[in-house]
Amino acid sequence: MQAECDMRTTPLSPFLAIHRHLVERRGLDLSRYKESYLKRRILVRVRALRLAGLDQYALYLKRHPEEIGPLQKALSIKVTGFFRNRSCFDFLRAKVVPDLLRRSAARHHRVAVWSAGCATGEEPYSLAALFAAVLDGEGPRADASSEARRAPRRPPRVLITGTDLDEAALERARRASFAAAGLLGAIPADVAHHFEERPDGMVSPAERLRRMVRFERESLLDPFPHRDLDLIVCRNVLIYFSLEHQERILARFAQALSEGGYLVLGRVERLFGPARAFFEVASARDRVYRRLSGEPPVEEAGAPPREASCA
Repeated sequence: MQAECDMRTTPLSPFLAIHRHLVERRGLDLSRYKESYLKRRILVRVRALRLAGLDQYALYLKRHPEEIGPLQKALSIKVTGFFRNRSCFDFLRAKVVPDLLRRSAARHHRVAVWSAGCATGEEPYSLAALFAAVLDGEGPRADASSEARRAPRRPPRVLITGTDLDEAALERARRASFAAAGLLGAIPADVAHHFEERPDGMVSPAERLRRMVRFERESLLDPFPHRDLDLIVCRNVLIYFSLEHQERILARFAQALSEGGYLVLGRVERLFGPARAFFEVASARDRVYRRLSGEPPVEEAGAPPREASCA
Protein backbone atom coordinates (compact mmCIF):
# COMPACT_ATOMS: atom_id res chain seq x y z
CA MET A 1 0.00 0.00 0.00
CA GLN A 2 2.91 2.36 0.79
CA ALA A 3 4.30 1.73 -2.69
CA GLU A 4 0.97 2.80 -4.19
CA CYS A 5 1.05 6.04 -2.20
CA ASP A 6 4.64 6.74 -3.24
CA MET A 7 3.61 6.35 -6.89
CA ARG A 8 1.11 9.16 -6.46
CA THR A 9 3.94 11.60 -5.71
CA THR A 10 6.01 10.42 -8.71
CA PRO A 11 5.51 12.45 -11.90
CA LEU A 12 3.51 10.47 -14.43
CA SER A 13 4.26 10.19 -18.11
CA PRO A 14 1.81 12.23 -20.23
CA PHE A 15 0.08 9.06 -21.41
CA LEU A 16 -0.38 7.70 -17.87
CA ALA A 17 -1.58 11.12 -16.69
CA ILE A 18 -4.27 11.10 -19.39
CA HIS A 19 -5.18 7.52 -18.50
CA ARG A 20 -5.56 8.32 -14.79
CA HIS A 21 -7.57 11.43 -15.54
CA LEU A 22 -10.09 9.40 -17.55
CA VAL A 23 -10.38 6.74 -14.85
CA GLU A 24 -10.89 9.26 -12.04
CA ARG A 25 -13.22 11.65 -13.90
CA ARG A 26 -15.23 9.30 -16.10
CA GLY A 27 -14.51 5.80 -14.84
CA LEU A 28 -13.09 4.80 -18.23
CA ASP A 29 -10.68 1.91 -17.73
CA LEU A 30 -8.37 1.76 -20.75
CA SER A 31 -6.10 -0.99 -19.46
CA ARG A 32 -7.70 -3.69 -21.63
CA TYR A 33 -6.60 -1.93 -24.83
CA LYS A 34 -3.17 -1.94 -26.43
CA GLU A 35 -1.12 1.14 -25.59
CA SER A 36 -0.24 1.67 -29.25
CA TYR A 37 -3.94 1.81 -30.18
CA LEU A 38 -4.77 4.24 -27.39
CA LYS A 39 -1.92 6.58 -28.31
CA ARG A 40 -3.07 6.62 -31.95
CA ARG A 41 -6.62 7.54 -30.91
CA ILE A 42 -5.44 10.22 -28.46
CA LEU A 43 -3.21 11.72 -31.14
CA VAL A 44 -6.36 12.31 -33.20
CA ARG A 45 -7.36 14.89 -30.57
CA VAL A 46 -3.82 16.25 -30.30
CA ARG A 47 -3.81 17.01 -34.04
CA ALA A 48 -7.36 18.39 -33.98
CA LEU A 49 -6.33 20.90 -31.28
CA ARG A 50 -2.99 21.62 -32.99
CA LEU A 51 -1.00 20.83 -29.88
CA ALA A 52 2.68 19.88 -29.86
CA GLY A 53 2.27 16.44 -28.30
CA LEU A 54 0.96 14.35 -25.42
CA ASP A 55 2.57 16.59 -22.79
CA GLN A 56 0.57 19.60 -23.93
CA TYR A 57 -2.57 17.52 -24.34
CA ALA A 58 -2.36 16.17 -20.77
CA LEU A 59 -2.27 19.76 -19.47
CA TYR A 60 -5.05 20.81 -21.84
CA LEU A 61 -7.27 17.98 -20.63
CA LYS A 62 -6.90 19.08 -16.99
CA ARG A 63 -7.69 22.71 -17.80
CA HIS A 64 -10.57 22.00 -20.19
CA PRO A 65 -12.96 19.39 -18.70
CA GLU A 66 -15.24 19.74 -21.74
CA GLU A 67 -12.50 17.99 -23.77
CA ILE A 68 -13.36 14.66 -22.09
CA GLY A 69 -16.40 14.31 -24.38
CA PRO A 70 -14.50 14.62 -27.69
CA LEU A 71 -11.73 12.38 -26.34
CA GLN A 72 -14.22 9.73 -25.27
CA LYS A 73 -15.74 9.88 -28.74
CA ALA A 74 -12.29 9.40 -30.31
CA LEU A 75 -11.62 6.38 -28.10
CA SER A 76 -14.97 4.70 -28.69
CA ILE A 77 -15.09 1.91 -31.24
CA LYS A 78 -18.30 2.22 -33.28
CA VAL A 79 -19.06 -1.36 -34.29
CA THR A 80 -22.75 -1.81 -34.94
CA GLY A 81 -25.18 -3.29 -37.44
CA PHE A 82 -28.72 -4.50 -37.88
CA PHE A 83 -29.54 -7.66 -35.93
CA ARG A 84 -25.91 -7.92 -34.79
CA ASN A 85 -25.33 -11.25 -33.01
CA ARG A 86 -28.34 -12.91 -34.59
CA SER A 87 -28.79 -15.58 -31.92
CA CYS A 88 -29.46 -12.87 -29.33
CA PHE A 89 -32.18 -11.33 -31.49
CA ASP A 90 -33.61 -14.80 -32.16
CA PHE A 91 -33.95 -15.31 -28.40
CA LEU A 92 -35.51 -11.89 -27.92
CA ARG A 93 -38.02 -12.59 -30.65
CA ALA A 94 -38.92 -16.09 -29.44
CA LYS A 95 -39.04 -15.47 -25.68
CA VAL A 96 -38.60 -11.90 -24.49
CA VAL A 97 -40.74 -9.83 -26.87
CA PRO A 98 -43.80 -12.12 -26.62
CA ASP A 99 -43.49 -12.09 -22.83
CA LEU A 100 -43.33 -8.30 -22.72
CA LEU A 101 -46.32 -7.97 -25.07
CA ARG A 102 -48.36 -10.42 -22.97
CA ARG A 103 -47.77 -8.47 -19.79
CA SER A 104 -48.32 -5.08 -21.43
CA ALA A 105 -52.07 -5.33 -20.74
CA ALA A 106 -51.33 -5.06 -17.03
CA ARG A 107 -48.92 -2.17 -17.62
CA HIS A 108 -51.23 0.36 -19.29
CA HIS A 109 -50.71 -1.24 -22.71
CA ARG A 110 -47.19 0.00 -23.09
CA VAL A 111 -43.70 -1.48 -23.42
CA ALA A 112 -40.72 0.74 -22.54
CA VAL A 113 -37.31 -0.20 -23.97
CA TRP A 114 -33.91 1.43 -23.55
CA SER A 115 -31.09 0.85 -26.05
CA ALA A 116 -28.07 2.20 -24.15
CA GLY A 117 -25.10 3.05 -26.36
CA CYS A 118 -27.17 2.90 -29.55
CA ALA A 119 -24.51 4.42 -31.87
CA THR A 120 -26.10 5.22 -35.26
CA GLY A 121 -29.45 3.57 -34.52
CA GLU A 122 -29.24 0.10 -36.02
CA GLU A 123 -29.99 -1.63 -32.71
CA PRO A 124 -33.13 0.39 -31.79
CA TYR A 125 -34.61 -0.07 -35.26
CA SER A 126 -33.81 -3.80 -35.13
CA LEU A 127 -35.68 -4.01 -31.83
CA ALA A 128 -38.61 -2.09 -33.31
CA ALA A 129 -38.74 -4.56 -36.21
CA LEU A 130 -38.87 -7.45 -33.71
CA PHE A 131 -41.84 -5.94 -31.90
CA ALA A 132 -43.63 -5.22 -35.19
CA ALA A 133 -43.06 -8.76 -36.43
CA VAL A 134 -44.33 -10.37 -33.23
CA LEU A 135 -47.34 -8.06 -33.11
CA ASP A 136 -48.19 -8.92 -36.71
CA GLY A 137 -47.98 -12.66 -36.06
CA GLU A 138 -49.51 -12.69 -32.61
CA GLY A 139 -52.51 -15.03 -32.21
CA PRO A 140 -54.90 -15.51 -29.28
CA ARG A 141 -53.12 -15.68 -25.97
CA ALA A 142 -53.00 -19.12 -24.49
CA ASP A 143 -53.89 -17.86 -21.02
CA ALA A 144 -56.78 -15.64 -22.09
CA SER A 145 -60.44 -16.47 -21.43
CA SER A 146 -62.86 -16.95 -24.32
CA GLU A 147 -64.47 -13.55 -23.61
CA ALA A 148 -61.07 -11.85 -23.60
CA ARG A 149 -60.17 -13.51 -26.89
CA ARG A 150 -63.41 -12.31 -28.53
CA ALA A 151 -63.05 -8.75 -27.22
CA PRO A 152 -61.01 -6.32 -29.32
CA ARG A 153 -57.60 -5.79 -27.82
CA ARG A 154 -55.89 -2.46 -27.57
CA PRO A 155 -52.47 -2.71 -29.26
CA PRO A 156 -49.63 -1.92 -26.88
CA ARG A 157 -47.60 1.23 -27.37
CA VAL A 158 -43.94 0.35 -27.80
CA LEU A 159 -41.45 3.13 -27.07
CA ILE A 160 -37.75 2.46 -27.66
CA THR A 161 -35.32 5.12 -26.44
CA GLY A 162 -31.84 4.99 -27.95
CA THR A 163 -29.11 6.90 -26.13
CA ASP A 164 -25.49 7.62 -26.90
CA LEU A 165 -22.82 10.16 -25.97
CA ASP A 166 -21.92 10.86 -29.60
CA GLU A 167 -24.21 13.58 -30.96
CA ALA A 168 -23.00 13.03 -34.53
CA ALA A 169 -23.96 9.35 -34.32
CA LEU A 170 -27.37 10.30 -32.94
CA GLU A 171 -27.96 12.69 -35.84
CA ARG A 172 -27.30 9.84 -38.25
CA ALA A 173 -29.71 7.67 -36.26
CA ARG A 174 -32.44 10.32 -36.46
CA ARG A 175 -32.01 10.59 -40.24
CA ALA A 176 -32.78 6.85 -40.40
CA SER A 177 -31.05 6.33 -43.73
CA PHE A 178 -28.87 3.25 -44.17
CA ALA A 179 -26.95 1.67 -47.04
CA ALA A 180 -29.07 -1.03 -48.65
CA ALA A 181 -26.12 -3.39 -49.05
CA GLY A 182 -25.39 -3.41 -45.33
CA LEU A 183 -28.99 -3.61 -44.19
CA LEU A 184 -30.85 -5.99 -46.47
CA GLY A 185 -28.22 -8.69 -46.12
CA ALA A 186 -28.39 -8.61 -42.33
CA ILE A 187 -32.09 -8.56 -41.49
CA PRO A 188 -34.32 -11.66 -41.36
CA ALA A 189 -36.29 -12.11 -44.58
CA ASP A 190 -39.67 -11.94 -42.85
CA VAL A 191 -39.05 -8.45 -41.43
CA ALA A 192 -37.66 -6.96 -44.64
CA HIS A 193 -41.05 -5.41 -45.46
CA HIS A 194 -40.61 -3.13 -42.43
CA PHE A 195 -37.79 -1.35 -44.31
CA GLU A 196 -38.27 0.76 -47.44
CA GLU A 197 -35.66 0.68 -50.19
CA ARG A 198 -35.13 3.97 -52.00
CA PRO A 199 -33.94 4.67 -55.57
CA ASP A 200 -30.71 6.20 -54.24
CA GLY A 201 -29.54 2.85 -52.85
CA MET A 202 -30.45 3.68 -49.28
CA VAL A 203 -32.99 2.02 -47.00
CA SER A 204 -35.14 3.59 -44.29
CA PRO A 205 -37.21 1.97 -41.53
CA ALA A 206 -40.93 2.19 -42.25
CA GLU A 207 -42.87 4.95 -40.54
CA ARG A 208 -44.33 2.38 -38.14
CA LEU A 209 -40.86 1.59 -36.80
CA ARG A 210 -39.82 5.24 -36.67
CA ARG A 211 -42.82 6.05 -34.49
CA MET A 212 -41.56 3.50 -31.95
CA VAL A 213 -38.05 4.97 -31.67
CA ARG A 214 -36.61 8.18 -30.27
CA PHE A 215 -33.01 9.25 -29.61
CA GLU A 216 -31.41 11.23 -26.79
CA ARG A 217 -27.86 12.17 -25.83
CA GLU A 218 -26.92 10.63 -22.52
CA SER A 219 -23.95 9.25 -20.59
CA LEU A 220 -24.27 6.13 -18.48
CA LEU A 221 -22.43 7.99 -15.73
CA ASP A 222 -25.12 10.65 -15.52
CA PRO A 223 -28.14 10.14 -13.24
CA PHE A 224 -30.61 7.86 -14.99
CA PRO A 225 -33.93 9.46 -15.97
CA HIS A 226 -35.31 6.01 -16.81
CA ARG A 227 -37.65 4.10 -14.49
CA ASP A 228 -40.15 1.26 -14.74
CA LEU A 229 -38.57 -0.11 -17.93
CA ASP A 230 -39.42 -3.45 -19.52
CA LEU A 231 -36.19 -4.05 -21.43
CA ILE A 232 -32.66 -2.60 -21.32
CA VAL A 233 -30.25 -3.54 -24.10
CA CYS A 234 -26.68 -2.44 -23.35
CA ARG A 235 -24.27 -4.51 -25.42
CA ASN A 236 -20.52 -3.95 -25.65
CA VAL A 237 -20.69 -0.61 -23.82
CA LEU A 238 -19.70 -1.55 -20.27
CA ILE A 239 -16.27 -2.66 -21.50
CA TYR A 240 -15.28 1.00 -21.72
CA PHE A 241 -15.72 1.49 -17.96
CA SER A 242 -13.74 0.44 -14.93
CA LEU A 243 -15.12 -2.49 -12.92
CA GLU A 244 -16.22 -0.12 -10.16
CA HIS A 245 -18.24 2.00 -12.55
CA GLN A 246 -19.63 -1.10 -14.30
CA GLU A 247 -20.90 -2.24 -10.90
CA ARG A 248 -22.56 1.13 -10.31
CA ILE A 249 -24.18 1.15 -13.77
CA LEU A 250 -25.50 -2.40 -13.34
CA ALA A 251 -27.05 -1.43 -10.00
CA ARG A 252 -28.76 1.50 -11.72
CA PHE A 253 -30.02 -0.83 -14.45
CA ALA A 254 -31.57 -3.01 -11.73
CA GLN A 255 -33.21 0.09 -10.27
CA ALA A 256 -34.53 1.23 -13.66
CA LEU A 257 -36.12 -2.11 -14.62
CA SER A 258 -39.54 -3.18 -13.46
CA GLU A 259 -40.04 -6.61 -11.92
CA GLY A 260 -40.07 -9.15 -14.76
CA GLY A 261 -38.17 -6.84 -17.11
CA TYR A 262 -35.09 -7.95 -19.01
CA LEU A 263 -31.46 -6.84 -19.25
CA VAL A 264 -29.29 -7.75 -22.27
CA LEU A 265 -25.49 -7.38 -22.14
CA GLY A 266 -22.77 -8.08 -24.68
CA ARG A 267 -21.25 -11.54 -24.91
CA VAL A 268 -17.94 -10.39 -23.41
CA GLU A 269 -19.70 -8.64 -20.52
CA ARG A 270 -21.03 -10.09 -17.28
CA LEU A 271 -23.50 -9.27 -14.57
CA PHE A 272 -21.79 -8.97 -11.18
CA GLY A 273 -21.78 -7.02 -7.94
CA PRO A 274 -24.84 -6.29 -5.77
CA ALA A 275 -27.10 -6.11 -8.84
CA ARG A 276 -26.52 -9.82 -9.53
CA ALA A 277 -28.86 -10.82 -6.69
CA PHE A 278 -31.79 -9.09 -8.43
CA PHE A 279 -31.65 -11.07 -11.68
CA GLU A 280 -32.12 -14.61 -12.90
CA VAL A 281 -30.49 -15.94 -16.07
CA ALA A 282 -32.86 -16.11 -19.03
CA SER A 283 -30.18 -17.04 -21.58
CA ALA A 284 -26.59 -17.58 -20.48
CA ARG A 285 -25.30 -17.75 -24.06
CA ASP A 286 -26.90 -14.47 -25.07
CA ARG A 287 -26.34 -12.68 -21.72
CA VAL A 288 -30.06 -12.09 -21.13
CA TYR A 289 -31.23 -11.64 -17.53
CA ARG A 290 -34.71 -11.28 -16.03
CA ARG A 291 -35.36 -8.85 -13.19
CA LEU A 292 -36.53 -10.33 -9.91
CA SER A 293 -38.45 -8.55 -7.18
CA GLY A 294 -36.78 -6.27 -4.63
CA GLU A 295 -35.28 -2.81 -4.46
CA PRO A 296 -31.49 -2.71 -4.99
CA PRO A 297 -29.53 0.03 -3.22
CA VAL A 298 -28.10 2.63 -5.57
CA GLU A 299 -25.29 5.08 -4.89
CA GLU A 300 -26.16 8.75 -4.80
CA ALA A 301 -26.13 10.35 -8.23
CA GLY A 302 -22.78 11.94 -8.96
CA ALA A 303 -21.00 10.19 -6.09
CA PRO A 304 -17.26 9.98 -6.80
CA PRO A 305 -15.66 6.56 -7.25
CA ARG A 306 -14.24 5.02 -4.15
CA GLU A 307 -10.45 5.11 -3.80
CA ALA A 308 -8.15 3.02 -1.66
CA SER A 309 -6.86 4.88 1.39
CA CYS A 310 -3.17 5.44 2.05
CA ALA A 311 -3.68 5.79 5.78
